[in-house]
Amino acid sequence: MQIKSLSTPAGSKTNEDLIHHFSHSDGTLNVLMFDGASSVSGQHYLDASLGDPAWFVQQFALALEQVATSVQAQADSIMLALQVLRDKHSSLLQAAAMPAYAWPIAALTWLRVHADGEDCSIYALGDCKSFLLDAQGEVTDLDPYENPQEGILKIAIEQLKQEGLDEQARWARLLPMLRERRVAQNKAPQPSILCLYPQGRFAAREHKIKLAASDRLFLMTDGFYRLVDSYHLYNDQSLMQACVTHGLEAMMQELRAHEAGKAGGMTVKKADDATVVMLNLVE
Repeated sequence: MQIKSLSTPAGSKTNEDLIHHFSHSDGTLNVLMFDGASSVSGQHYLDASLGDPAWFVQQFALALEQVATSVQAQADSIMLALQVLRDKHSSLLQAAAMPAYAWPIAALTWLRVHADGEDCSIYALGDCKSFLLDAQGEVTDLDPYENPQEGILKIAIEQLKQEGLDEQARWARLLPMLRERRVAQNKAPQPSILCLYPQGRFAAREHKIKLAASDRLFLMTDGFYRLVDSYHLYNDQSLMQACVTHGLEAMMQELRAHEAGKAGGMTVKKADDATVVMLNLVE
């Protein structure tokens, strides 16, 4: 197998996306994609230099690699890894005394390709994207999901733009709603996002698929997928084909060049951290 990946921050700040992959002794491959949600607290409690979202995804990825096995259910490994993370950093977490809206959260897609190279399982929380490109050039969305919050935010932002508010003023007006949403995500009885203190089992989307040797798999955060759903420069099929033909670096450059020429304000952030992985089953 061959893994190509690229991840860039939206600007000069820390990249809150993360790609992490590891294999088990039997040849099972695990590819983890995280999209840490930008803090709405106004300060960082756990790591002032790295930032709480980046700290969370990095520490969780290490904990998951430590506890996961190829035969253990992904959902069980997730819960065990969170316990390991909390135990390891119990003093830090207790001393931080964070309000609920400051608890870090992240989108996660965990792709597991079993040792036979044919069986693949996906565990997904949040809005990272995963696709399969077959030898005929057909693309399959492996985890169809629409984030309902994005529509709510776009409507709210458009209303604020009509009031003539600039980006900074819009953010100030949106902040109470964003904090209320963050509390709800962290305290949900079945959270749909990765969080530190889940109140119950995660409401993850889980899929099992069969792979052919000629298939290519793609994972990407919503920041990279803006090429399709926000900027409409590509559709799913043309984006995957362009990644193969032109390479990930060229596609990332196109994304950033397009964002640099925009006035901003389509979403909460003019640009976002962007990450993409392309997995070839045959090198």
